[in-house]
Amino acid sequence: TKTLLKLDEDFKQDEDSRIACEDVEEYYFASRYVLSTSKELLSYTLSSGGTGGGAFVAGRVVIVTSARRHNYVRVPALVLRSPDVSSKSSSKGSTDDSVCICMVLLPQSFTSAKDDEQQQGLKLGAVNFVGEAQNRFFAIHKVPLDEILLVSSTKHKIDSKVFYKEDLSKSTRSVPSFGNPFAGAKSTKDRDANPFAGMKVRGKKGDASSQNKATGLSQEAQLVDDAMSYLVNAESTELNSGLDLLDLRECAKNMHQGNSAMEFGSACDRLEREVAFVRQFRSHYHPNLELHYVAVDRKETLRSRVETLRHLLSNESLQLFPDFLQRKAMLQSLGYLDENDTVCLKGRVACEVNTCEGLIVTEMVFEGMLNELEPAEIVAALSALLFQEKKDEDLDSELPERLVSSCERMKAIAIDLGQRQKDFGLPVDPLEYCVNSLKMGLVHVVYEWACGVPFSSICELTDVQEGSIVRCITRLDELCREVRNCARVVGNPTLYRKMEAASEFIKRDIVFASSLYVS
Repeated sequence: TKTLLKLDEDFKQDEDSRIACEDVEEYYFASRYVLSTSKELLSYTLSSGGTGGGAFVAGRVVIVTSARRHNYVRVPALVLRSPDVSSKSSSKGSTDDSVCICMVLLPQSFTSAKDDEQQQGLKLGAVNFVGEAQNRFFAIHKVPLDEILLVSSTKHKIDSKVFYKEDLSKSTRSVPSFGNPFAGAKSTKDRDANPFAGMKVRGKKGDASSQNKATGLSQEAQLVDDAMSYLVNAESTELNSGLDLLDLRECAKNMHQGNSAMEFGSACDRLEREVAFVRQFRSHYHPNLELHYVAVDRKETLRSRVETLRHLLSNESLQLFPDFLQRKAMLQSLGYLDENDTVCLKGRVACEVNTCEGLIVTEMVFEGMLNELEPAEIVAALSALLFQEKKDEDLDSELPERLVSSCERMKAIAIDLGQRQKDFGLPVDPLEYCVNSLKMGLVHVVYEWACGVPFSSICELTDVQEGSIVRCITRLDELCREVRNCARVVGNPTLYRKMEAASEFIKRDIVFASSLYVS
């Protein structure tokens, strides 16, 4: 952030030097929209393979912007090789699939250092080669699709093999072989047989091969001059009247039909409007645009990184944070939290329950349901919160009316809590929440067990496995202790004593016998 503040301060201080380029910031953001839209359309056009319907045919004039990598903005370039984004090429993992090779006209402010180490050993035809012709510099660069500002309808006939040679790009410098230092040397026998072997014949007009070589060099220089003339004229046209845009609809006319054609056409219209909007800025015609554009690009790129890091460090980056806010709002509406996010009495009571759904138990305690029941009826009602198996849950007619009524009130509480959660945006169905939270399959069994009925007799009341019955009753003892602690927090001695009695009623016989495996 300190670096970003320093860049903003320096940019403001240089405001007086940006004569006729005061709107460079607005121009920068408008150019980013054009680059994004152009990449989207060109990627789609090239998805069929080849030159994208002629969009990237050799000699096509394009306008490129590469402020971050090469420090040039809005410069013309000639396409030398089209991108290869076909599935066959991409499966090979080639790094050149998403870029095109272009001859780029470098800005007038560019100066080439004579002792540049990167240019040593590079020749015309190699990537990153920088040459000079007609008092201007050019470079052979790999241009990604996201650096192409626009594709013009202008194209010239050029020999792309002169400007780009794949063999030179793959190995731009000759590496000496140290395997055999005498490799390629002729034997003495061959030397003795022809002592004049290897000597050139000198004539009055020189060697014919030298003449051919000089002629080739002059032809190559002429091709470079012609290409530079095309680029300089394209630059002048763009700064004066603007280059005509290539109609990408014609390039992709055989690729889509129906709705896709309409969507592609609307995207092309949007690109044309964005390009026309960019050309309305004064900065677009500034001769030293790259100097100010690069400064904006540097600080805005850094600003984007800072904002990304801030987002990652903030709560908004958490995937479950919206769910957390919804649940917190729901708890505040129920009185578990106050407006300052402080835990209230109901919240402290809910914190004591860990065995089952704490909200239902808390609502039962505060509504006074358990105060109206006997200890045996309390554990029978609480068993509905612990039993997990699916079973016919119709309550037996032999159960006390108070117990049956309490079970119905528990269902009403569960449905109300599910509706509250749904109202606050949580993906909860009230009826499903009730069914998953309350299962009445062992209410009668636990009630009989708390009344002193033998284990063999209660097993005849249900088809649930004996192990499931034992597990439910042992967990009930833990839940009784938790509800007893809830009564202590609330300050309800009557409920406290009832929960102690309920725990004593179920802690007997084989259910709580010591295991032979651990005793």
